[in-house]
Amino acid sequence: MVRDSLNENLPNHVLPWQLVQWRRLSSQISDKTLPHAFLFTGVEGVGKELFAKSVAAYLLCEASKNNSRDTDFGNDTAFNHGACGQCKQCKLFEGDTHPDFKFIEPEEGSSVIKIDQVRLLVDFFSRSSQQGGQKIALLSPAEALNNNAANALLKTLEEPSEDSVIILVSHQSGMLLPTIRSRCQVVDFGLPSVSDSLTWLNANTMGLLGEKGLKEDDISDILLLANSAPLKALNYLEKGVLSEYRLMLEELSSFLKNDSLSSTLASRWNDDIADLRVSWVMLWLEQIIKLKLGGELSAAHSSNKMFLYLAEKATELELFNLYESCLKQYRLFLGTSNPNKILAFEAILHSWLSLMRKS
Repeated sequence: MVRDSLNENLPNHVLPWQLVQWRRLSSQISDKTLPHAFLFTGVEGVGKELFAKSVAAYLLCEASKNNSRDTDFGNDTAFNHGACGQCKQCKLFEGDTHPDFKFIEPEEGSSVIKIDQVRLLVDFFSRSSQQGGQKIALLSPAEALNNNAANALLKTLEEPSEDSVIILVSHQSGMLLPTIRSRCQVVDFGLPSVSDSLTWLNANTMGLLGEKGLKEDDISDILLLANSAPLKALNYLEKGVLSEYRLMLEELSSFLKNDSLSSTLASRWNDDIADLRVSWVMLWLEQIIKLKLGGELSAAHSSNKMFLYLAEKATELELFNLYESCLKQYRLFLGTSNPNKILAFEAILHSWLSLMRKS
């Protein structure tokens, strides 16, 4: 799955739709009421991890320690206030070599954060600051903690060391232990407005998609795929996901016209975005079900005759059964059981074909 991350094209400051959260934290820093643990929550792709790293950089920055930390939020540059980016601490942070900052995420090839990683965090906080300031740890995504790691982290949260700050980033905070959530100050990050998302995407895709940025169809499609989360949308654009999405829809239509074989498509779809492909099939079914129940198709699918046809002819039970089957496959793809993805895609294709023929 795609997660929030720093991107070399993104500046190290809070995003325009995070101003309320930045105001609150800046006030706590100024008033010296900053808690020892935060839990940043919200859907993937709204910039929680980016915000967390901006907070960490600001707390470590020499310039921020030397000024009054009174931020003028009454002007248009409020969200640009943060770490200076020039001092020794900022240079260490930007180079991923700051000795008083620790970032924990699942190791390569793993989907979980293990107890050994949390033990390193415990050791990190047990030692004195090497730069004479605060010690800060960022853990993302927090729901990746396995049971042993979660229990080990809980002990650290219960007995925090002096001048330490732990920031947990979570896309699914309901999966965390209630005792972990209760020991953190929760900061919620909602989706930005469509206007903010479009403005930000256009500003950050000029070089990627030409001087004019996103086209109208690109915008509607990519935001639909990213569930309106702008950073996820940008991530998808950089990986070429949008073109693959459109190609897959064309391939499905071609298969239904008997112009291609299920085995050929299933083999091609068995790639590093296989889980996303299943989610797209579920998205198409959601659109059809929505239309079936009296709603309207999104702009991205308004001209798709296949969706309109199925919404008119297929029964709700048939659509929900296919959706449930896809959901089971999606969970298997995200799990550790290593399912046969080619067979799974073939089954989905033939189920869709059967649905068309029954209709």
